[in-house]
Amino acid sequence: MERERVTISIKKTVLDKIDRTIDGTNIRNRSHAMESLILKGLGTSDTQTAVVLMGGDDVLKSIPYVEKSLSELKDLNFETVHIATGFLGDRVKDKLGDGSKYGLKFVYNDKGEGSAGALAVLKKELKNTFIVVNHNQFTDFKLGELLDFHKKHHFVATIATDDLETLHGIYIFEPEITSRLSKGFSMLEDDILPKLIKDSKAVVFPIL
Repeated sequence: MERERVTISIKKTVLDKIDRTIDGTNIRNRSHAMESLILKGLGTSDTQTAVVLMGGDDVLKSIPYVEKSLSELKDLNFETVHIATGFLGDRVKDKLGDGSKYGLKFVYNDKGEGSAGALAVLKKELKNTFIVVNHNQFTDFKLGELLDFHKKHHFVATIATDDLETLHGIYIFEPEITSRLSKGFSMLEDDILPKLIKDSKAVVFPIL
């Protein structure tokens, strides 16, 4: 994500206290510590949540691609990844574990039906901007660029896709989206995203 280098003077005693917050996992270094403390002081948080949709017969084939991208989520200050599973969910969990080896926390859920239904059961957890990725859409595409684009354009949803007909891809949502989710089977691509586009609350970010 976009950052600027700044130079400041600070008391050594304060700097020592900042350094004591560094644990190598949740707070990686001095810059991360200062950014995190400043955000907390402003009443905001750099904690970000991701949802990975891991359903379908071919889900195990995509695990190497998912693993490759988890490090990017960590670098972008994501802490919790909700993994929505269906068929083969137990094997997905065996392969990925609890997230600790990636420096993340995984929360597994197999109660949702469909891509939108998987989010509906997480309503209470989706209080800030969050990202949703279909397991077979992890590519070399830079998630940080998408997050920057979303924050600059102020839409409820940003849809990154290479298929404008199916809208299958990577999504960034504001918490407002949860008011459109309901229990039972529903799909983001069919039931939610087209309505957001019609209401001028979504922008499409084409993946070329």
